[in-house]
Amino acid sequence: MTVDSVQSYRTLLQEIIRSLSLDISNASGSALAFSGGVDSSLLLWLSRGGLRPYTTGFPGSPDLKSASTAAALMGFSTVDILLDDQYTKNAASAIRKIDPGIPTAELGYEIVLYAILDHAPVERLVTGQGADELFYGYRAFIDNPLMSNERHLKDLFEVTLPRETRLAEEFSKTLLTPYLSPRILEISRSLGRDRNVIGSRNKSPLRDAAIAAGLPEEIAERPKKAAQYGTLVQKRLRAILRH
Repeated sequence: MTVDSVQSYRTLLQEIIRSLSLDISNASGSALAFSGGVDSSLLLWLSRGGLRPYTTGFPGSPDLKSASTAAALMGFSTVDILLDDQYTKNAASAIRKIDPGIPTAELGYEIVLYAILDHAPVERLVTGQGADELFYGYRAFIDNPLMSNERHLKDLFEVTLPRETRLAEEFSKTLLTPYLSPRILEISRSLGRDRNVIGSRNKSPLRDAAIAAGLPEEIAERPKKAAQYGTLVQKRLRAILRH
């Protein structure tokens, strides 16, 4: 990497930080869907306490533990929403009324969103939606060197976001997605796959931006764990649907 390219990369990292900080400052007082991963942790870190982190999951789930640990490292505390089988069943039914054709694999992570929308007593919820699609955050991108993010982005904008917007409207709430701001979209397009996935490290620009912003490295480098698995929702959902 040349000196010019290193400087250009550093400039882009600062642009990511500035763009996210601006959006978050405008969202002060909102709830944050928080898992303790790099996406939500960077948003919480940049908010300087302006966002209130809500974490959900079954008792003993990895996300509840990771979120609590990450928040404590940053000097914050989480609001935990504990799930059970009956709530999960009811949430699944409500989501299927909005999107009758939703696959079970997608139902799991929408239940996580549903629970936070249901419990957070504010009108706006900030999420890290889009970070994995833009910055190649899924494990499949590491395992498949030729995989692009085009299909993931198409599904995000044509299926997932419209469904989640309708879900938020059911609670008379608004979703805020800082990673999908025009500037972040522009930056992600300029970086390309090779800059995002380096060996077994994905979301490299986002992780580097988080470290540059001062986020503890152990949080910035935390491996991705999908919300439906980290909360144990998908595991319990399968058992519920079998009965």
